[in-house]
Amino acid sequence: MMNIKQIYKNLKDIVPVILVSVLVLLGAFTIVNAQGQDSGGKPALDDKDPLLYDAQIYASNNNVSTEEALRRFQLQDIAGKLDAELSKNETGTFAGLWVEHTPEFRVVVQFTRDGEETIKPYLKQYTELANIVEVRTANVSLANLQRDQADASSSVSASGISANSDIDVPNNIVELYVVKADRSRFDNALQRREIRLPDTVRVITVETLAKEDQDTSSSPTARASPEAPGFEIVLGVIGVLACRILDERRNEK
Repeated sequence: MMNIKQIYKNLKDIVPVILVSVLVLLGAFTIVNAQGQDSGGKPALDDKDPLLYDAQIYASNNNVSTEEALRRFQLQDIAGKLDAELSKNETGTFAGLWVEHTPEFRVVVQFTRDGEETIKPYLKQYTELANIVEVRTANVSLANLQRDQADASSSVSASGISANSDIDVPNNIVELYVVKADRSRFDNALQRREIRLPDTVRVITVETLAKEDQDTSSSPTARASPEAPGFEIVLGVIGVLACRILDERRNEK
């Protein structure tokens, strides 16, 4: 078996090969990163920019360009501002706002009456939404739905039965979720009028109640680096060894 000195001596003869290998590896690694493509030939997702990452996912799912996805994100932000203003200023008639992505991208706004007239001054302020807003009519205002939601939740809670609730804005109703194991007890309490529900409430039976998702591992900023582990270390060791051998060769001359 060769000792360390013999191995080291042999390395002197192959130092050109080592250097060429390092350069080839570095070049290949640079080309792969520059191409920004995965093994399937698709553009690689940018997981370092959360907004761009979301836009790329949205674009892929909706068959639009990344630029169009970013434009829609901006419009959604503007729609959020419009929603806040209508909720504050038009409490009596505003029945909710939401964004639809298919079959076409649009912002839907509901009022209990006079919707077309009510929205006009707001579209002068938010001109970006003027061509994509659709006005619809609903029976109950959002403020009343929120009141009914609070009343229903309070009544069920007082009975000792656990439940979740939500507002289905497009369908203009309140949804109350009760687990299957409690449904019989819930119905009995409702029949005995121990629980009172407004007419806008729809009861839905579920297997389990939803829990808040605290898992952030899927966040783009929390994703692991796509680079191969240890690659930089291998290159570093080879580089140091090659430089050391070159120095000794120069000293021998």
